[in-house]
This record gives sequence, C-alpha cells and structure tokens, in this order.
Amino acid sequence: MPFYPMSDLKDKLKKYFMFSRTEVKDIIITILILAFIVSFKEWGAKEFDILIGMRNLFNAVLIMTLVVLVHISAQRIAGLHVGIRVEYKLWWLGLVLGLIFVFVSRGNIWLLIPGGIVFHHMAVHRIGYFRYGINLLTMSSISLMGALANIMLAIMFKILFIFLPNNVLIEKAIFVSLWFAVFSMLPIPPLDGSKVFFNSRGIYVLLFGCILGAALLLSLQINLVLAIIGALLVGVLFWVYYLKVFEGVF
Repeated sequence: MPFYPMSDLKDKLKKYFMFSRTEVKDIIITILILAFIVSFKEWGAKEFDILIGMRNLFNAVLIMTLVVLVHISAQRIAGLHVGIRVEYKLWWLGLVLGLIFVFVSRGNIWLLIPGGIVFHHMAVHRIGYFRYGINLLTMSSISLMGALANIMLAIMFKILFIFLPNNVLIEKAIFVSLWFAVFSMLPIPPLDGSKVFFNSRGIYVLLFGCILGAALLLSLQINLVLAIIGALLVGVLFWVYYLKVFEGVF
C-alpha cells in the first residue's frame, strides 16, 4: 500500500466527503425510523402520553443522528484514505423488518439493520496500490470501520458517564451505539458484516465476537479496562471455537 501524506486525505475529504442528496434523504429516513424503534416503549410509563413520547422521540433522534453519522463518516474517511468513495444506501426490507419486530414485541426487540454501503472506485487515487481495483479485503476493512467507530463512541460516552452518573440520555446513547455496531456486523447483505464475512470467515468470527463482547460488557457497570479486555477474550473464544468446530484445527 503506498504512503500518502495527511494533506492528500484532507484534499480528498474537501472534494468528496459531502453527502449527495440521495444519501441525505436515506440518512434522514434511517435516523427517523430507528429513533422510533428505540423509543417505542417510551411513550408513557403506564398510559400513553404524547408529551413524554415526543420528548423521548426527540432524544432518540439526537442519539441516532450521532450514532449513524459517526458510523457512516468513519467508513467514508477510511474509504477516501485508500481511494474508494463510499455511498450509503438504505435497505427498506431491513427497516420494515425492524418496525415489524418492534410492534410485535411491543418494543422489547430491536432490529437495527437499516442499510449498508456501496463502493465506488476512484481510479486516479488508487494508482500505486498492489490491488488496484476494489477487492474484498479493502471492502471488508472499510466496512469494519463503522462498527469500530460506534464502539469508540460508546467508550467515550462511558467515560463521560463516570462524570455524569445517572444521566439517562448518556446511558441510552451507550446502549444504542453498542448494539448498532453489533447489528451492522451481521453477515447479511447489504450489512457491513457481510463484506467482512465473505473476505474471511475466521477473521469475521474473531471480530464479531469482540464487538458482541464489547456490547455485552460495556453495557454493564464494570471497569472500562476490564470490559475491553473481556471483549477481546470473547472474540478469541469465538475464534478458537470456530477453528475447532468448523475448520478442525485443534
């Protein structure tokens, strides 16, 4: 992989980072529907209350806006760094399934699978790369950045929560960001996890285990460092199990 100075990335960000009108529309629809899903149970404790519901929906929109934009922006930056333009596409089937699940379960089950990304080859900016065209490894690496960015966002909120304990909004932001990362890594096209899975099943199992472990442990009131170490151990256990059962390594 050729080395390009940061000024090259800054130049590409200025030229290509902005979202198209179609992407803006897709992102807005994604945010609104996902915000409705994660706030479904928050329209009154015992009986329906429109004021409480609208307030909680507004808070959910704020959280989902940050979570979704961080996810897509991380992928966009990673893509531009290696000469690939990333475009977000919503997945209507995933959004409809999410709505069905939340209605049927009365808000107890979230299914956050709104869409994925497509890749556009920037020929001039790929000159010098060993694998000049778009390949599975490149798509996998770029796709993974979204989930990792969400995990990092959750960790930042977790640190903030130390100084602002009992803040319900921050606590929910942690939870939403973590599980958005997990759902994005499901190996179902067009979700991000499908690109990682088709590149390498072994690496996918390791990474999915780490991300799932992070979502479970960072949701608990335990030491941040222990949660991160535990997440890594969960990933390794997933990987060892996969190698033993499916690859017959051990």
